[in-house]
Amino acid sequence: MSLALKVIPPVQIIISIILMFGLAYYLPQYHFSLALSFPLIILLIALAGLIGSLALIDFRKHKTTYHPHTPEKTSTVVDTGIYAYSRNPMYLALVLILFALALYFKNVTCFGVIPLFIGYITQYQIKPEEVMLNKLFPTDYQVYRQKVRRWL
Repeated sequence: MSLALKVIPPVQIIISIILMFGLAYYLPQYHFSLALSFPLIILLIALAGLIGSLALIDFRKHKTTYHPHTPEKTSTVVDTGIYAYSRNPMYLALVLILFALALYFKNVTCFGVIPLFIGYITQYQIKPEEVMLNKLFPTDYQVYRQKVRRWL
């Protein structure tokens, strides 16, 4: 089974960032000010880095692929570490980066990009990955799905 992936996640995040920049530039009337935005931005980026790093470490520890375009090469269901809390911590880290960027651009319209990103990545990346994992590991993946939520 091939992945129904339309646009790979790194390109999705770049498109989202460009869209946010365009919205902030062309719709300046939706600018806002938040006193603690800089510390919050730093916190979100640090949290995203930590979550993403822990996810990669867990994949390496289990000696399985982390490439989003080749889920058929997965050798096991990773269900420990950060994966005990989220089935998609790397995508969660990308969402946190988008929140940080929306705060950085200080434009309310930028927050509208986040649900678009989540919807797209869920439909065209996560769901096809889930189909593949269910095919490769029907019992283990079903048990895991019942224990751990897709995002949080």
